[in-house]
Amino acid sequence: MANFNSTNVGNGALINGLEKTISEDFTSKVIWKRLAWDDYTFQKKDFDRKFVDEVNNSDGLIVGGAVTFNGREYNHRTGTRFELPFELWDNIKKPVIFYGLSYRNWPNQKYFHLDKLKDFVKKSLEMDNFLISLRNDGTKSWLEKKIGIYSKEIYEVPDSAVFVDPKKNINEEIQEGKKNIIISVNDEDSFFRYREEPEVYRKNLIKNLSKFSESIIDIYDCNIILCPHYFDDYKLIIDLIKDIEPKFAHQNLITSGLSRAKNAASFYSKYLNSDLAVSMRVHSMSPCIGMGVPMIPLTTQHRMVKFLENNELTDLNVDAFDKELAKNLLSKIEEYFKKPKLIKEKLSEARLKMRLETKVFNKKIEDHISLYLN
Repeated sequence: MANFNSTNVGNGALINGLEKTISEDFTSKVIWKRLAWDDYTFQKKDFDRKFVDEVNNSDGLIVGGAVTFNGREYNHRTGTRFELPFELWDNIKKPVIFYGLSYRNWPNQKYFHLDKLKDFVKKSLEMDNFLISLRNDGTKSWLEKKIGIYSKEIYEVPDSAVFVDPKKNINEEIQEGKKNIIISVNDEDSFFRYREEPEVYRKNLIKNLSKFSESIIDIYDCNIILCPHYFDDYKLIIDLIKDIEPKFAHQNLITSGLSRAKNAASFYSKYLNSDLAVSMRVHSMSPCIGMGVPMIPLTTQHRMVKFLENNELTDLNVDAFDKELAKNLLSKIEEYFKKPKLIKEKLSEARLKMRLETKVFNKKIEDHISLYLN
């Protein structure tokens, strides 16, 4: 179960990487039966007895690691996006694995139905056929503080988008003979993202990204690909282009289009064919690690910072709200282009570490599922 119909391509990276690693790690062949989680989120379908029957007619359910804990007011049943009423949980006779679930809830944002979130975690731990794991982006520490439940049975697993398997496409946005630099911005949750003064922080970010873009074009005559992952990103792209001198925008900037989750392998070939990415989005950052594409994490949220800490990549981080952002980014670019091999080695080490952790957890999943096979 994952966001198969989503137009946020990061969901596709999660799905692609999860299916790839499980298929590689399980000793028996995996036949996937796919449920579109977003159909349930947007109430085309309901978490009801029919859903329970679908699970029981399979060998088990893996709930793919999308943002699950976002505290929406309408998630009144469980306080999460997995809205199966608690009274139906006992009717599930097959194993259920929550795989790398994550959160997106800002420090100054209310989390509705927090009591139900606590019940969700307690119930997941009580059910013998359930396993719960969280993405290695600080979700576990966030959850512990939020609901006061601490358990070694809540596992941490790597972001499966690290292991996205891109197609070796030729992309029309890529320019041969030039350095190709992706800039992936993120304007979701802008009221909360830009701290206590959204207009001031957002304006400063645009000003610095504009200055940085003009500088690297001037120095490297590079090709900049503004790469939206979801609709919100276009707002920031438009405001950024307005702030860049036409002489730069006219010849050295291009924007790519959106892609559905199912086309993630093609979409991420843009990254694979690029020399470097400036990643304000989570799923611009983590796939680059797996693909070995040098990237600069442009962080605006704690879970990106925690992900870097957990994978010994903190020194790559650049704070998006630093007043010297343009200068900091330019310094990172110079460092990367002087020592690309060192950066790629660092990313390779992080990927290897996460792949081993994923393999261990996938073995746990297979052993757990085998207990319920007839």
